[in-house]
Amino acid sequence: MNIYSAFPLPMVAYSIVHRPKNGVPRERYEETLLEMHRGAEDESARFTAEQEKSVSATSARQAQILRGSLSQFLETPIRSDDAEVQKIFLEVFNELLAQAAEGGPCGAVASWAGRTVSDGESQGLFKKLESNGRRYIRSLGLESAKGGTDTYESLYLVRGGANLDVLEHIVRDRLGIYESPHGRHVGDASPFVVAVHNLVHTSGTDYVAMLPSVWGEAAFYFDKPAVPYAEFRASVATLIDGAVKETGCPAASLWQRKLGLGRGSEFALRFLLPNRGQAGALVETLKGFPPLGKELFAREASLLLKQIIHPRQS
Repeated sequence: MNIYSAFPLPMVAYSIVHRPKNGVPRERYEETLLEMHRGAEDESARFTAEQEKSVSATSARQAQILRGSLSQFLETPIRSDDAEVQKIFLEVFNELLAQAAEGGPCGAVASWAGRTVSDGESQGLFKKLESNGRRYIRSLGLESAKGGTDTYESLYLVRGGANLDVLEHIVRDRLGIYESPHGRHVGDASPFVVAVHNLVHTSGTDYVAMLPSVWGEAAFYFDKPAVPYAEFRASVATLIDGAVKETGCPAASLWQRKLGLGRGSEFALRFLLPNRGQAGALVETLKGFPPLGKELFAREASLLLKQIIHPRQS
């Protein structure tokens, strides 16, 4: 029996914070970025189709073998019953396979990127959180020269840790790292920072389904204070459920970094924004932030306001 039968198969986000080298045009950088995301999704879909085809063939073959093995214990059916007997064996085998396997799509379930933008008119807490965000980028070693390039975050969602290996195979071997959009993108990028997070909670409508139709994403990064994890996660989940209803943001998600995998703050709280102006109302709604306390939230939480770059943008 697969280990994932003992607990839910986690949704995992592979996050890359990066920026282009000075002098690389934004249009060229974002074009190769989009091509890389499209390629990862397309190859993941092909990988999933190949996997499903293989499983289907294996199921049919094993059902036939099972029927042959048991034929000596069965009364000989009339010819018209043969297909029904085969169908029953096939259904039993597929049910067993579904219980023992991880299931779900292979490789990337979804992917997107975001380019950081600054609200020049922000005041008060909003301005402080944006300042924390710039400090956060510097702490990752990604500060650009004054007046230099934008910062980006790319995310790839996979189901279960094993699909991180599938994603690596897709990017390295199927897409390739030399004469490809991926290779050109890496050549244009400065050093980058990677982190891997597990999904803790979602609120509102389907986050992934909404991504192509929204303007952007407000991402808050923070660490847990000295309270138990379960209590902290539950309190943040309750907070974002209320914030989604109050602000009209279509969806929100809370992520916790996998142990030892990556740099940066442990938690990432993401809200989808239908328009840029909604960010201010969101910050006002969150300003108390009971899970951290108002002072700690203002001092330690970092905000990156990002315009979505999606391979299926509508």
